[in-house]
Amino acid sequence: MTHRGRTRFIQDVTAQDGAVTGGKPFKVQREDKRRFVRLEISSPMAMRKIKQAGGQFWPTGERHVIDGVILNISAGGVLVELDQSVDEGDIVSMRFTLQEQETIDNVLGHVKRTDVDSGTFLVGIEFISRERLYDLMSQDQIDLLPESLNGFNERIREVLGKYVQLERTRA
Repeated sequence: MTHRGRTRFIQDVTAQDGAVTGGKPFKVQREDKRRFVRLEISSPMAMRKIKQAGGQFWPTGERHVIDGVILNISAGGVLVELDQSVDEGDIVSMRFTLQEQETIDNVLGHVKRTDVDSGTFLVGIEFISRERLYDLMSQDQIDLLPESLNGFNERIREVLGKYVQLERTRA
């Protein structure tokens, strides 16, 4: 994910006898602009490694299940706290519940960063689509993956579709 920053400069001005003169500009602050708004939440999650950055591959994620807590979420990814380390470049499948209402399962993610903080691991995971896997895995590996694995956007569409269908049957 690319972060774009912008630096603001302020300039002192003086006004005397109707004339305005400017001084040397100075830096006030730096603003980071994210592509997506992040929501601070605290929600349990489970993650399964599918492919390790070093090359090991578990198509169904049957091994390396890691529990954690989502600290924040956006349309682009999540920041999670784990008690086990994962490596940058790992491909994972995630399961979590939004607002204790709807469980989202089989969401694909690509580990973008891992930091250690007081014995826990803070991990930034980018949501990825199934199509993005072609950049990260071989065709043979992709063919072995369950069809249920998808990106976050696809899962949200499914959840919203179920909600709309439920509302229609109630009406």
